[in-house]
Amino acid sequence: MGQAYRQAGRWLLLSSLFAAVVVWTISACDRNDDEKQATGQEEEVTTPELQQDDEENQATTASVYNGLDDVEPIEPRDVGPEAAAIYFLSGLKGYTEPCGCTVDVLLGGIDRTVAFVDDARSLHPAALFIDAGDWLFEAAHIPDHFEAQESAKAEVLADAYRQMEALFSVPGNRDLAFGTEFYLSMMQRAKMEPLGANISIEGNSLQPAKSVELDGDDVLFVAAGDPELYQEIEGVEVGDDIAAIEQAVDTVEADVVILVYQGHAARATVVAEEVEGVDFIIVGHDPRLRDVAQPVASSHLLEGYDQGRYVGRLKLYGATHSGDFVDGRSEIHEQRDVLDEQIRQVRHDLRRLEVRTGGEQTPIADRLEERLDDLEERRRQLLASGVDIPAQHPAFLYDLIPMEPGYRLDDSIRQRREDYNRSLAELNADIDRDVIPVGFGEPFFVGTPKCASCHGQAHRFWEDTAHASAVATLEERHKEFDQNCIGCHVVGWEQPGGSVLGKITYEAELGGDTFIKDLSEVGCESCHGAGSKHVRSPVGEAGEPQYIERFPGEESCMQCHVPDHSPTFDFDVYVRQITGEGHELSSSN
Repeated sequence: MGQAYRQAGRWLLLSSLFAAVVVWTISACDRNDDEKQATGQEEEVTTPELQQDDEENQATTASVYNGLDDVEPIEPRDVGPEAAAIYFLSGLKGYTEPCGCTVDVLLGGIDRTVAFVDDARSLHPAALFIDAGDWLFEAAHIPDHFEAQESAKAEVLADAYRQMEALFSVPGNRDLAFGTEFYLSMMQRAKMEPLGANISIEGNSLQPAKSVELDGDDVLFVAAGDPELYQEIEGVEVGDDIAAIEQAVDTVEADVVILVYQGHAARATVVAEEVEGVDFIIVGHDPRLRDVAQPVASSHLLEGYDQGRYVGRLKLYGATHSGDFVDGRSEIHEQRDVLDEQIRQVRHDLRRLEVRTGGEQTPIADRLEERLDDLEERRRQLLASGVDIPAQHPAFLYDLIPMEPGYRLDDSIRQRREDYNRSLAELNADIDRDVIPVGFGEPFFVGTPKCASCHGQAHRFWEDTAHASAVATLEERHKEFDQNCIGCHVVGWEQPGGSVLGKITYEAELGGDTFIKDLSEVGCESCHGAGSKHVRSPVGEAGEPQYIERFPGEESCMQCHVPDHSPTFDFDVYVRQITGEGHELSSSN
């Protein structure tokens, strides 16, 4: 990130510091259990008299989405000698746009990716785009009340993939969350072919591989999935992966063999060690952020991260020559590692400083930003110049391109995404969920206004924190009805006596009195726990407050401040932003 990007994004970091977007129902702390969701959209007709207002609204939405106003445009650029290129996404997980919680997670956006892939094709004599799976949804199991918005969002993504002319995808267990019929319909809509050497859907074996002629090279894409991921998925049978991959590799001769594997990196590593003849393996399930190809046996593992935050690019040289592929940047890996560590440390210092100073631009921040710009420019120059492609040996260049603000947005997919966001209220309007019952003798949530009746000074301090405008950060992007988002912007989401979809403000009874329970925003009980018993009997015999969590710790924050949406969360730093006069930081020790 350059200085303009950091400065322009700082307002978003501060305004939504504590508004991490997560579905509470499906524990965000257990992301490896595949328990997250997705979203949808419909076309919107705008009448002429509203056209001007709508255009202004779209401009505002685009600005919020980008997280900046004055970022310099970025054009896709090539690195190294001209060659054919393979672009790929892995684990999109249903993300149409970055969650927007902090500047750290502004990478991505399906409309940005579509435009990037389109522009990038002009850089190469031959280029194609593929998908490694898990593109539709963020969870393998999705509650019924998510169906309307998830189905609609899947259509947006399918239209985007069709526009990118995606060659194929490998079905992941997340893709099959709504069943085989829905998955196949989305693949047909996207005009993508499902591949899987060891995968059968509704009794029909998928094609095991796809052979492509790319700038004179015969490239064989083999697809497979880890059988462990598909257990108990109705209508899907998955056989032995290694045997199926070996058969597919041996059946067709090719200059380059690329395995697109729907499985974790650990299992992909085993496959690479067991199967001969595979040059590259693209990891499709929970890929990590790795911008260096990892050598394993005679193959290389490629991990492109998830949520559409990066697009992978593999360039091939001399594929017809004998020998194993070598990394065209192998000589500069050590220098890159040193720069990466320095960049990581400066970014860490900047983030902590931004939180500590409330975003105020200080001399030390200026110096750190200058240092970061210098390090990033040195890294770019190193990657561009540190390329050594041998004349008579197969070689490759691998890059992960961050989908950062500055790359253009595809207008048609942007419109689809924005229309979808605006349709969320209507999509979820018919969902009627009951508040989870409270166990006998257990407390329930009463809402921040109820707390304010006794804790006026603390409430006044809270009103100036980012927690008090948590819902507004969603409204700016038309996401206040998004079930993937609202849970961490309100009190007691999907907890006994708390809030559920359609019941964030509602009538309740306490001690025989009826009142309006307002659970919007991230309020007192988000940290201190349900307060009904405390309201009725606030002080014990010893004169100490009772029936309330007086000293909430990091674990209460971590319900929403998960790495995916709050990657720079640091309790000791962040807690200073929500404590102060009238709401002082206390300790039980």
